[in-house]
Amino acid sequence: MFFSRGNQKKEAIEVLKNLYFFSSINGLFEGLKDLNLDYKNIRRIYMTHEHVDHVLGLYPIMEKMKDDPPDICAYGETAKILMKGDESQIFPGNLGITPSMFGVEITPLKITDLTNEKEVSFLDYNFQIHYTPGHSLGSICYYEPDKKILIPGDVVFRRDRTWNVGSFGRYDFPGGSLEALKKSIALLNDFDVNILLPGHMEIVTSQANQDISLALKTINTLKF
Repeated sequence: MFFSRGNQKKEAIEVLKNLYFFSSINGLFEGLKDLNLDYKNIRRIYMTHEHVDHVLGLYPIMEKMKDDPPDICAYGETAKILMKGDESQIFPGNLGITPSMFGVEITPLKITDLTNEKEVSFLDYNFQIHYTPGHSLGSICYYEPDKKILIPGDVVFRRDRTWNVGSFGRYDFPGGSLEALKKSIALLNDFDVNILLPGHMEIVTSQANQDISLALKTINTLKF
């Protein structure tokens, strides 16, 4: 989970990674406290896609902050799924898990749809929004060209340093597509990226284009 803290209001803005399972929410709040951040100052939550490991934490957070809830921002199909509370899209059946296992009920959420937005801005960051399907129907990436930062959700990850192979998201969940994911990674490969902040695994703090390029090379070896 990535946060940006404003200088004036000390805003804590969740910038697009995992809102983990219910059991970790208290840990999240304690972690924020250690950073001198107050969860009550979270004003906006930007989502990358609709899968369970990225959205399940929304529900306890919104319950905890129901008197002054933050704005949840999502794109296209992700926005629709969260607004409908479509459990079948949030919990892919082949995972064998259900909301009740985590003590959470999937309910419709109020969402700000980013479909017609080209970028999101806060503080001195201006992130472009790029639609990158393949891992999920509503997957998007956020790219800051001046600072060369990419937040790809689960589209690409840090490469495997031992075997020197690229790493990328699964394409066998509902709405997934190998060919669409190949095109999305090819799009990201054209960006000048130094810092990669993925949805899983470690972050990359320099020369992240190498990780994206290797992900593209690796996925292009796969066939239907």
